[in-house]
Amino acid sequence: MATLESALSLFTPHRYGFLAKAAHAPTSLLFSSNPSFRTPTLRFHLCSALQELPTPTLQPTDNVKKLYVVNLSWSLSAPDIKDLFAQCGTVTDVEIIKNKDGRSKGYAFVTMASGEEAQAAVDKFDSYELSGRIIRVELAKRFKKPPPPPPPPGPRTGETRHIVYASNLAWKARSTHLRQVFTENFKTPVSARVVFDSPTGRSAGYGFVSFLTKEDAEAAISTVDGKELMGRPLRLKFSEKKDKEAGNEKDEDKVNDAGSEDESQGSDAQPEES
Repeated sequence: MATLESALSLFTPHRYGFLAKAAHAPTSLLFSSNPSFRTPTLRFHLCSALQELPTPTLQPTDNVKKLYVVNLSWSLSAPDIKDLFAQCGTVTDVEIIKNKDGRSKGYAFVTMASGEEAQAAVDKFDSYELSGRIIRVELAKRFKKPPPPPPPPGPRTGETRHIVYASNLAWKARSTHLRQVFTENFKTPVSARVVFDSPTGRSAGYGFVSFLTKEDAEAAISTVDGKELMGRPLRLKFSEKKDKEAGNEKDEDKVNDAGSEDESQGSDAQPEES
């Protein structure tokens, strides 16, 4: 209190200062106990400073409850799926999407009791092996979390990204893993994407990594080619696709709310080395 009173005593008419919100209570006490500080100018600035402090916005987590689960075996039933996800909390609903003949399309929606339990299920079961298949688990599209901060600025309109084709990826490799291996061994790329098949949601075993200059792309290939990612050596070369064509591939950041009519589940074989 003595320090605050000493600081305020230095003020002269028509001068002003700013006080932290934490000083509101002791300042109010000082004003009520010492009439010499109660001037219209000082009161006005104190109130203005307090009113202009932004109020933090809290993001609700309880509405992020619904999960999109893909690449399920046709033989799985709703109770099978419920028993699995019950390891992360209370499962309130399981909806297996089926064809007209009643056979599973290979994906489902699972609703948890809370957003925290839903996120725990994503962390635990995304890329989890179930009945011989690697399933993918993500928050359903219309319940997705707020978007992350925008990425570093990309090339301007008209500029060409120089794209590296990365193959021989492990099934469990994701875009963050692909970006990290370049960051650790060379430099952070403009973007990194792992491509996934539709509608199975399985990794296609390859991806694309973009750089702003041809020199960076060439250096990345010579430096990172052959480096191991999840126990498999990367195979790198310049992509034969143009920017827009490479960008049109379905990647892991896009979640479908509806599956394809194609009932084929394909092979579970690990991608071959190229």
